[in-house]
Amino acid sequence: MKAKSAFPALGLVLALAPGARATVEANEVPITLAEALDLAVRANPELQADAARVDAQAARAEAVRRSRRPRLGLAMDWVRTDQPAGVFASRLDAGRFAADSEGGAMNDPDALGHLGTSLSLEVPVDPFGKTRRLATAAAAERDAASAGARDAVLEVRLRVIEAYRQADLAGRTVAVVEGVLAVARAREAEIEARVEAGGVLQADLLRARVRRRDREAELAERTSRRRMAEAGLDRLLGAPAGTSYRTTGGPGPVDSLQGDEAAWVERALRERPGLESARRRAAAASAVARHEKSGRLPDVDLFGQVRDDRIEVSHGKQSFSVGLTLRWRLLDPSRRTRETAAAAEERAAAFDARAASDQVRLEVVIAYRRAVSARARHAATVGGLEEGWEAFRVVQERRKAGLATLTDELDTETAALGAALQEIAAAAEVAVADAALRRAAGEL
Repeated sequence: MKAKSAFPALGLVLALAPGARATVEANEVPITLAEALDLAVRANPELQADAARVDAQAARAEAVRRSRRPRLGLAMDWVRTDQPAGVFASRLDAGRFAADSEGGAMNDPDALGHLGTSLSLEVPVDPFGKTRRLATAAAAERDAASAGARDAVLEVRLRVIEAYRQADLAGRTVAVVEGVLAVARAREAEIEARVEAGGVLQADLLRARVRRRDREAELAERTSRRRMAEAGLDRLLGAPAGTSYRTTGGPGPVDSLQGDEAAWVERALRERPGLESARRRAAAASAVARHEKSGRLPDVDLFGQVRDDRIEVSHGKQSFSVGLTLRWRLLDPSRRTRETAAAAEERAAAFDARAASDQVRLEVVIAYRRAVSARARHAATVGGLEEGWEAFRVVQERRKAGLATLTDELDTETAALGAALQEIAAAAEVAVADAALRRAAGEL
């Protein structure tokens, strides 16, 4: 009996096609790369936390800005006392004082209840801009947090692309190994039938069986890698428990790299949100330093108050007061150290901004050169798939005709498999390298 031979090239080419993937299980959700990127922005917990922090910083900045607005307050106090001075003051404030001090009544008065109600208005003047500088610093911190959150979105998008391509690469690798395993099983069955017919030696069957077991072990390893890659993608997408996302498309065609290294660096220095964040933090530190220096100047407030005093519910007296408060801290032992600390923070923020700029240049240079080398490796692997499996087909037919050995077929199969995996990996590497370059330039 002769087993039916299996030719893997067609199956492997289909496995490498953009739409090819394994059967989706019930708890797996197919997702495109564009859908994954959108979902990450909405569901990634780190980005949600960053957005909440931006909201908090914006609220704090608004609170500082509003601290320059007038403040209206209402106060009520009630007291009952027989203390002579208190009774005298209560009657006087309520307009109910009578000349009944004769006979010692004011020396030992009866207990008296007093209700006082006051409505006050405070208006910060801020003639020296102390509060304004704090508001400027808070607004700069808000803008820095917002720019940092946008930069974090770029980073998560890059991580999603990397995880998506890794998961897709792992899935395609599994499909290729499954095809090779099917060939190994068919070969083992064919050789087993020929051994029974006395056409080949038992040693060939043992070698075919070992190769089949090796492919099974490799498939198990590749399947495990695919599941780990998909788990990483699920984590970035904030997948709920029991749900896993399955990639649906491979990298597109490899285009030539647009622009030179200098142009990409220039775009990065112009567009990168992280640089804006560093600049905003430097501006905030500068505003804080100016605020500390203005601490030597006084604080000025205007105030006004309307008060109602009653010792009887139906009778009361109203009064008002207006004024200006000047608070000047003449001696503050910690002022100089605070100014020194603020100046040091200002210098540190300036150096941070410079370091961020240098880091962006480095990231762009590395990403650009990685994209160039990835294209070179991809160009070297293009065509290896078809050539490898055509060579395997020829050697397989020659072995069956007795013109080649089993060793030749196994070696050619290994080479063809390696070429297929290299071509898949090279295309994925170009896609990831391009994403890293766009992320470095702030354009992802």
